[in-house]
Amino acid sequence: MFCDLCFTWHETNGLTQRDRLVMAIRLGIDLFALGHDVSETLTDRDKCSMQPLDLASLQSGTSSLQDALRMQQGLAWKHSSQASINQLTRLTLHTEDSSVAAQAFTGAQAAAASYNLLAIEPLSDQVLQQACASLDVDIITFDLSKRLPFRFKPGPLQVALKRGLHLEICYASALREETARRNFFANALALTRATRGKGIVVSSSARSAFELRGPYDVINMATLFGLSEHDSKAALTTNCEAVIAHAQARKAYKGAVLIEAVRPAQDNIDQTSQAVQVPLAGPDTVSLQSPAKRKTLASNTSKQRKRKSR
Repeated sequence: MFCDLCFTWHETNGLTQRDRLVMAIRLGIDLFALGHDVSETLTDRDKCSMQPLDLASLQSGTSSLQDALRMQQGLAWKHSSQASINQLTRLTLHTEDSSVAAQAFTGAQAAAASYNLLAIEPLSDQVLQQACASLDVDIITFDLSKRLPFRFKPGPLQVALKRGLHLEICYASALREETARRNFFANALALTRATRGKGIVVSSSARSAFELRGPYDVINMATLFGLSEHDSKAALTTNCEAVIAHAQARKAYKGAVLIEAVRPAQDNIDQTSQAVQVPLAGPDTVSLQSPAKRKTLASNTSKQRKRKSR
């Protein structure tokens, strides 16, 4: 299953939203995350109000749109009323203030809890360190088309990966201008080196349908900034599924403890029951005793010899 976890939501331009979804379906994308971007403190107005498009609304489109949906859904489009497009919602916070980040992703924040996925774009090194170590998010994303105010250090990023977070690379910015493309590949290469290619998610962040690319084109692109072919494919498939599983676990519980009964091995029990009994006296057992006991045993033995000689 190929995924794109960064589709910016256009509230005022439903046609653009529709065109991007249709193009993504034609290219072979199976799951989308419709994103809402915030750069200030979260309020109740930021609660999720997005209405994902369904098959009924798309079925009334042009013939090319219907052909794309048939290609994506296969026979389910013709014979099943339960066919659907996999769509999630996502909140992305862009901030350089650590207090704003902490306030947004607390457990009591209702606005954040109304989305399926939570992401943060750190605009300062302090927020990056905070996101890697403690923020309760699913994705750490970056605008790699610009000069970043920090460097990617393996230590904090490895901490984030151990916590189950994933790092996102959005490729659409590399298609817009030459300077952005140069910065994108330099930053993406630095990120893959710091993470050794693990825990990377590649998304589009496309503003229009023309900025979308097919999954295998994206896989080939990912090899240009240091990912292996296996890691490139995982960045669009298994890593995205891991992000969704992490989000579901984050909403369900904070942790789990597995308790198993530990029983001693049968061999150890047999060896313990067959303990060797060592006599406490006699010249043949002197080497088995402690130094103090050996000294006492030696003196007793010499006294016995003297008595016999008399």
